[in-house]
Amino acid sequence: MISKKFLQSSLIYSVVGALPYASGFILILWFTRYLTPAQFGLNVLYISLMYFIQIISTFGLDMSAAIMSIDYKDEVGRLKRFIGTVLLGLILIGGMTFILFLFGGFQLFNHVFSKESILILLPFGLFTIISAVLNGVFKTYSSFLIYQQRPVRFFWLNIFNFLMTIGVSLLLLYLYPFTLYGPILGRLIAAVFTSSITFFLIAKEYGFQWERTFFKPIFSFSSPLMLYAILLWTVSYIDRFILLRFLNDPVPVGIYDFGVKIVLLVDLLQVGLVNTINPIIFRIWKDQNLSESTVEVNRYYNGLTAFTLVLIPLLVLLTPIIIPFLISNAIYYQAFGLLAVLAAGYASRIWTFMFMAPLLFFKRTYSLPKVFGYSAIFEVIAAIVLIHFFGLMGAVWVNFLVKPIQAFFLYLEARKVFTFRFNKWKILYLPIIFMVVVLSSEILITDSTRLLFHAGQLLLSCTMIYFIYRKEMVFVVKNVLNKRLSQGSSPR
Repeated sequence: MISKKFLQSSLIYSVVGALPYASGFILILWFTRYLTPAQFGLNVLYISLMYFIQIISTFGLDMSAAIMSIDYKDEVGRLKRFIGTVLLGLILIGGMTFILFLFGGFQLFNHVFSKESILILLPFGLFTIISAVLNGVFKTYSSFLIYQQRPVRFFWLNIFNFLMTIGVSLLLLYLYPFTLYGPILGRLIAAVFTSSITFFLIAKEYGFQWERTFFKPIFSFSSPLMLYAILLWTVSYIDRFILLRFLNDPVPVGIYDFGVKIVLLVDLLQVGLVNTINPIIFRIWKDQNLSESTVEVNRYYNGLTAFTLVLIPLLVLLTPIIIPFLISNAIYYQAFGLLAVLAAGYASRIWTFMFMAPLLFFKRTYSLPKVFGYSAIFEVIAAIVLIHFFGLMGAVWVNFLVKPIQAFFLYLEARKVFTFRFNKWKILYLPIIFMVVVLSSEILITDSTRLLFHAGQLLLSCTMIYFIYRKEMVFVVKNVLNKRLSQGSSPR
């Protein structure tokens, strides 16, 4: 049964956890005004590179350490030594990453993807490297808080990071308009303050400890996750750099990223909900020693499916209505024609989350590099071909296609350790029908008919969800009414 406490935690983890990333979208309102379109595109490239460096600097600990800590939740002493070891490991790996990218790594990356060395090391590359290393510490600690079910501290730490990023970036943007100091230095200053608080909290609660016995399990669990994260970054961000390589212009990169950031709201809410339900699902599997699907667990994924298939068309419909009131530069309106295809791919992300969960729970992380290796190969080859022939729309179609391909490869690996049984209409057929309808209707859409078609997509999606979930909806309504009636008839 989904409790009230679960719903409250879900709200905190999904909404508040998305704030560090959502700050980038909120700042777009000012970036589009105080940066040129070319500078806007350059900022996209710097922040994409920051995520790559962050992956290297955490070595997968931001994903693995919190999951591994579940094994020590009943042993306070071992838990403290484990987290202390993770902290020292982050410091060591972060320092090595800083040196690697400062002396050669950044220049190599720039040379491969930029014909005219559009990205520069000093000062903006240096700021980006430092921000990446510090944000890695913050992200790792946030994962600990989620898996330890500590929503209050998670809330305040993320709120602070969000407000710092917004406030400092805006201040610098007003002081130095039409330069990159606002977005890039703003991220750095916020990262310095947030990581300092994080170090203090970890050191105070767990201390700085190093226990060699943790090294082997941490390395064996984390290294595949780091490789997986690199491949996932390739799938998620390499298209910006391939666009730059072929078009040699950061402006279309910015327009494409603007569209991606709008639909990223779907991903942020999905990830927040998954980060909330995964600890619960993992505890169910552990307590009941399960390696197969259950009705109880499937309800979480059914709910995620219904939520996603309403959110996607609603977002696509409302964006062209709302954005012109917020952003006056019409060059960014070109992204409206990209939204439906970009967003439709997230309908298949439910499969990704469902098939990945058993691999994480059973510590089959060595399967993830293989899965996302295949996906990354497809991403790079398809992006090179489609962007070469179709330009910006080529990147959009690659963005869509790679998501169901990821899910398929994950299923092939997950079924080796887990038996999946679920309602195919709720999990499989409904998202497929939705994606087919969206892609088919997009062929017919013009600028004058866009709102009409997107309203139809939303109506169709809600109708399908009603018919697929109507029995569950009636059951919930009856239970609520019965509860109200019993409360009303009880003596006071």
